Amino acid sequence: MRTLLIASLEPHAGKTGIAAALTQRLAYEGRRVLALRLGAAGDDRAAADARFFATLPDARGRGGAPLPADSAGPEIARLAEDGSAIVETPDGAEIAGLANALTASVIAVHRGAPAEDETLRLQNLALALGARFLGVVLTALPKSGVAPARTALDEAALPALAVLPEDRLLYAPTIGEIADLLHAHLLLGEAAEDNVIEELMIGPVSADPGQPYYTRRARKAVIARSDKTDSQLAAMQTDTDCLILTGGLNPSPYTLDRASNEEIALMVAPGDTQTTLRALEDVYGRSRFVSETKLERMSQLLHDELDFAPIGAALA
Repeated sequence: MRTLLIASLEPHAGKTGIAAALTQRLAYEGRRVLALRLGAAGDDRAAADARFFATLPDARGRGGAPLPADSAGPEIARLAEDGSAIVETPDGAEIAGLANALTASVIAVHRGAPAEDETLRLQNLALALGARFLGVVLTALPKSGVAPARTALDEAALPALAVLPEDRLLYAPTIGEIADLLHAHLLLGEAAEDNVIEELMIGPVSADPGQPYYTRRARKAVIARSDKTDSQLAAMQTDTDCLILTGGLNPSPYTLDRASNEEIALMVAPGDTQTTLRALEDVYGRSRFVSETKLERMSQLLHDELDFAPIGAALA
């Protein structure tokens, strides 16, 4: 059994996406591999990751709950048997100590280009791990920053396994996450809760229903006042995946009927439009990696960018 830790110095770096995409790649190559998530009991984010990992190839029916980091070794060995385990570490973990305890190799994931102090911390981690340190994966860089970031890693003597450009889909929320964040009542679309929303649009406040305006974006959610039925109907004539109605009032029967026929998710948020927008300010970039759509995109990025040789050697 071989163990690979996917770790980061800070939260929201992209560990779950990297772990899932690597697991899928190894499974498609015919290897025995299992993705696991370390985390404390009651950690909802770790539990969501673990449930997602349990749906990956070669992982079905084998877990679905996070493992406690301080006693994970025997359980990882039991679950992974004679294959490999891709293990996402909890935020704030003591990475070197955990890697030594699990006899694991380590990939460090970092979002954006590391600042000077972050580069130093990565260098210290590499020194502490020695041969167990495989390299760094940078995520969510502006396209213009990809080459400079790779150069900076080379100058810092940090192996660059991949430098991934930012991708809006990877950091976009799902319908379910939006509903939870807004404490909204999901009237329609429970089956679509894992669908990713790449764009948010605000319904116009003028008398113009705004259909030309709505055609500018696809895979979107539209935020509209509960009493603006004309604007809601105009939005649903374009590529709209979700309607977020503000003000706490139930929509008209016309809106409900159209949304049901078009299979558009429909939720009612308790706050007004301004309150709803404030609640959604940080939703992009803080969503969980729990959809097949995101997995497909991350797999494509890694297929093009990842230096797989050190990983393959570590898991051989």
